[in-house]
Amino acid sequence: MADDDAARNLLDDARELVESAEWTKFTALVTSLHPADLVKFVLLLREEERRDVLDHLPTDVVGQLFEFVEDDELRDLIRGVGVEDLPAVLEEVEDDVAADVIQQLEPDEQEETLAALDREEVAELLQYGDESAGGLMSRGFVALNEGITVQQAIDHLRVLRPPTDQAYYLYVIDSERHLRGTVSIRDLIVSAPRTTLAEITQHDVHAVGTGTDQEEAARTLQKYNLMALPVVDEEGRLEGVTTADDLIDVLQEEATEDMYRMAGVSEDERVFSGVGTSVRRRLPWMLVNLVTAFAAAATVSLFSDTLGRATILAALMPIVAGQGGNAGTQTATIAVRSIALGDLDVGDVVRACRKEIQVGIANGLAVGLIAGLGAYAWKQNEVLSLVLGTALFLNICAATMGGVLIPLGLKSVRVDPALAANIFVTTITDVLGFLFFLGLASFVVGRIA
Repeated sequence: MADDDAARNLLDDARELVESAEWTKFTALVTSLHPADLVKFVLLLREEERRDVLDHLPTDVVGQLFEFVEDDELRDLIRGVGVEDLPAVLEEVEDDVAADVIQQLEPDEQEETLAALDREEVAELLQYGDESAGGLMSRGFVALNEGITVQQAIDHLRVLRPPTDQAYYLYVIDSERHLRGTVSIRDLIVSAPRTTLAEITQHDVHAVGTGTDQEEAARTLQKYNLMALPVVDEEGRLEGVTTADDLIDVLQEEATEDMYRMAGVSEDERVFSGVGTSVRRRLPWMLVNLVTAFAAAATVSLFSDTLGRATILAALMPIVAGQGGNAGTQTATIAVRSIALGDLDVGDVVRACRKEIQVGIANGLAVGLIAGLGAYAWKQNEVLSLVLGTALFLNICAATMGGVLIPLGLKSVRVDPALAANIFVTTITDVLGFLFFLGLASFVVGRIA
């Protein structure tokens, strides 16, 4: 907490120095800040102030900002630096960071920046999809040939002096760069100097391909509790590594994206996004929901005579629809999350339905019984309470099944379940809820009215 207060005080002082254009003092002050704090300060400035600040900061400090900026704010930082000055800044950053920045540029700007940067490794990374393991990987890793001895490996590391974040794992390759496994620093220290690396290599290494989706790569790293994950080409040659910090960001971004999509909004939208932007992104899904609401209204209209004879039914209808919607949303949320984590696939439909129907029966019996007792205490009508309880039981069972089947069905036709599952689940629970409740009531309406 004390460090946070100190950082805020420094940023307040920095703001005063920017306003008075005391650049020498400003530079001396902010270079002591962590780049994560400094980049937040820079992005809060007005555009013209941001450009002045970045012009007066050392190139290596500006380069560090790109390593800590959020993806949705990257373009603002690029504009602050200016495309013409970008190559000098990118010389100070890792290959994967430089590739991420260049991907944000227009095609002609990409070509100009790459030509000025003249780093072949960055150009190679740009060949991979930006949401693939290849697009996310870094060339910062240590690879040792399996034919060298332990002593040769130690001597090589002493000369190479790799950064701490590159020495999580020492990868062992053959003469054609095929990944053979890993060797630990401990094994190097305790093994005899003339032992070859092939003799002490651990071969149970987990790797992903360059074309592997970044979310799948993140799940692999999470599953095996790794600090870094090697990335290989189609022939098993080591091309790079993806580190835990990058893949944790991927999981966070994917979770945020799913949360936004389930609410029918774009993950790019912010509280202060333009009114036109917000309307354009939200209105289409509201119109889809409007169409489905008319389906529920049409179902109700089929029982207008029943409602006319027993108006109490209109008061109880929201209970049936609401409880079904709640049950369906609960199940759909779990299903969508499980699909995102790779725990649930189309092949698991029978097992998932078997479990959810058991949950639906248990919850439906409990809710239906309590609601029926409540209706009887209110209106002293055992037929009404029986109709309400039965309709709730049926609707909750149907909702839990729909909560599984709809996300899996959407996935099978390659539609993102997070984007549309809740709309369809709500439609089904509304339509079926009204159908169960009013349908049953129509048979015994004379004993309810």
